[in-house]
Amino acid sequence: MQRPFLIMELVGPAGAGKTTLSRVLTHRNPMFQIGSDIELRKTKYLPVILRNTISLLPIFLRQLGNGRWFTWDEIKALIYLKGWPVVLRQEAANGDTTILLDHGPVFKLATLNEFGPEKLKTDGFEIWWNNMFHQWASTLDIVIWLDAPDPVLEKRINLRDQRHTVKGKTASEVVHFLARYRKSYEQILAKLRTDDGYGPHLLQFDTSRTSIEQIADEILSAMKISV
Repeated sequence: MQRPFLIMELVGPAGAGKTTLSRVLTHRNPMFQIGSDIELRKTKYLPVILRNTISLLPIFLRQLGNGRWFTWDEIKALIYLKGWPVVLRQEAANGDTTILLDHGPVFKLATLNEFGPEKLKTDGFEIWWNNMFHQWASTLDIVIWLDAPDPVLEKRINLRDQRHTVKGKTASEVVHFLARYRKSYEQILAKLRTDDGYGPHLLQFDTSRTSIEQIADEILSAMKISV
């Protein structure tokens, strides 16, 4: 029997339409709620943050004198990946709720995998990766992967007000960056979907071919939600 709530992550490169889709889904059905991320100013998260920061101390200590140190965003990602399944399950269990995540665990795992310290790719971190795959494979219900051809994404990124690593860069730099992210997403999703029979259901869409409204229709249909 399916549990009465869902935890869903929207993934894909910048410009793919994740924010727009999130707005459409939350507008069309009140069951959708944006899942929380780490916010140090919110006191209700401090016990989770402190507890999981302490549990990560061995990882931080192993980094001393071994290549570059973790960035602040990477440290927050590590804490999120370790402690946030409990937070999200509690949020989702408050009612018949679907939690929507952007820059959630798949994004964080893919970013650490491809752009994090090289030490994370050594055998010494294999147990940590396996633990993360296991706990998120049993937490995430659905992953929605939005994408579009590179020229489309490049144009969208350059037209947006938000800053981005490849905004204003050459076409070849954009293509290289996007290829690295896609490869890492594929690796992370493959690990999540093969973890002891667990794993989220994957839905993929090309937003240059399918409108956001049509994608929302398909998602709601797949979830068997009456609109």
